[in-house]
Formats: sequence, structure tokens, C-alpha cells
Amino acid sequence: MQFQKRIPVSVIGGFLGAGKTTLVNHLITSAGRKFGVIVNEFGETGIDGSLIENVDTDGIAELSNGCLCCVGRDDLVSAMFKIMSRKDKPDYLLIELSGLADPVPVAQTVMDPFARTKFELDGIIGVADARNLEQTLRDGPEGAIQLAYASSIVLNKTDLATPEQIENAEKLIRRINPLGEVQATAQSKVDPNRLLGLKAFDLDWKPLGHEHQHTANVQTFTLEAERPLERQKVNEFIDQYLISRPNAVFRAKGFLNVKGFEQQVLFQSVREIFSLEQSAERVKGPSKLVVIGRNLNQFEYEEAFRAAQVR
Repeated sequence: MQFQKRIPVSVIGGFLGAGKTTLVNHLITSAGRKFGVIVNEFGETGIDGSLIENVDTDGIAELSNGCLCCVGRDDLVSAMFKIMSRKDKPDYLLIELSGLADPVPVAQTVMDPFARTKFELDGIIGVADARNLEQTLRDGPEGAIQLAYASSIVLNKTDLATPEQIENAEKLIRRINPLGEVQATAQSKVDPNRLLGLKAFDLDWKPLGHEHQHTANVQTFTLEAERPLERQKVNEFIDQYLISRPNAVFRAKGFLNVKGFEQQVLFQSVREIFSLEQSAERVKGPSKLVVIGRNLNQFEYEEAFRAAQVR
């Protein structure tokens, strides 16, 4: 039986007016792929679907019966499979969220065992307005939460911002999410190869420094352990301090030196969904785990992580 390649999916979030639909149109016209697009507009009647260019109407699904982060997950799966049932089916799927949406429930839907038979989560893309990001973060926690989960961040509308605003926005983003790649641009014009096909939830982790960051109720810190970790103890740490706290721990990612494994193990989680994968390319070394969340006791996490080491 021939193996059927799964269709990569990118979830695109960002506040109203940040440039999400402009980015979708840019990717469609410049990436050299056949796209399917799902647009979630919060309200009874959506309009963003009519703004998507260069995609046949049967390749666009518009969900306007509510925010995908709250309701409509069955509708989302149905729309995904309907698009893929086209005779000329796309080879990439973009899901554009409303400005209100939390990207994680949508990502979790894509990663659901049923959906994963046909689809794979390629990335979560956050679009931010360089001029207004600081105010957006002051207005409420939603902006910081969207940035915290993103694997790539498009810092848009730099043509309308001062150099100081751009620099400050980049600093704010990196404090919230040191794992995401930041691309500053105007009119959402970015190289598609820097956003698509990256398998951002695979082996893409980059070592970070020791500093603790805390911005807009989102904090980031790095846990380290010099000695190998006991398998049972690290499983208990993952269960107790990461996946059992989905409202506090947004993302975690790092390489772990686990006793009994020849290479380091890549761990990553998005709320309660997690994966462990042995890396053929990573030789043994200190364990490093980046944690992004809110209202976390960093000292407690450091102590618990070190306690998982072989004595």
C-alpha cells in the first residue's frame, strides 16, 4: 500500500487590522503551491473569505458561526476534509483565525488523531502590527497569548512605524516568545520559504540564554540540568509541571538527556498535547527546556527539573 503524504497546515492569527488576510493573499500568489484556505470571521456573516484572491471558491471555506477557539471544531474538521475532497486538491492548507481567536484549540484540532490521518501541523504564524503592538499588549492578554504560541511572527506594517517603535516591538516579541522567528516587513511581504514547509513543531529548537523574561503576563525561562535525567522522574515532571497545567503553561520545548537513550530527546508541548522524539543528530549534552506560560514559580520549576537528574 502506497504511503499517502499528509497535507501541511499553518494556522495564522493576529489582531484585527494586523494584516492576516494580506499575508494569506501574499502566500497564495508567491509561494508556488496549491492552497486551500479556511477563514474564521467572528460574527454571523463573515467577509474575509471574499477577500481571498487566486483560490477557487471550492478551495475556500468560511466559518462565521463563532470563534474557532470556542466552538465549531467539528465544523473545522468537516471544512478541512471537504476542501481535500476536491478533484484538484491543494497541497497546503491555511487557516486564518479571527482577531479574537486563541490559536491552540485550532492547532489541537489539526493534531487530533482523526485529522492527523490526512493533515499535519506545519506552523502557527502570528501577525503583529509594529506601530500598535505595545498598545495591543496593554489592552488585554489575548495579544501576548497569540504571540506566545507562534512558531513564526510576522512583524507587519513597519512602513507605518518609527524605527523606535519597530525596535521596541521586536524586543517585546522576543521577551514573550524567544522560540519564534521574527520577520519584520511591510504589507505582509515575507519570503514564503521562511514561513511554510518548516515543520516548525519538529527539530527546530535553538538554545537560549539563562535570562527570565516577563511581559504582558507571559513569562519565559530556561531550565537546565547537567546530569542525565531519570526516565520515570522526567515523565513525572512532564505530567505534573507541564501538561497538567494547560492554562498556565502555553508552550515548552527543549532537548533532554534521558538515561537509556543514545541521543538527546526532543520534547515539545502545546498545552496538554506533547511529543517526545529521539534525535539522530543531537549527541548527549546538558538538558535544556524552554517554558512559556504565566503565573509560574520559576524556582519551583528549576528545583523540580534538577530533581529529575540521576543521583
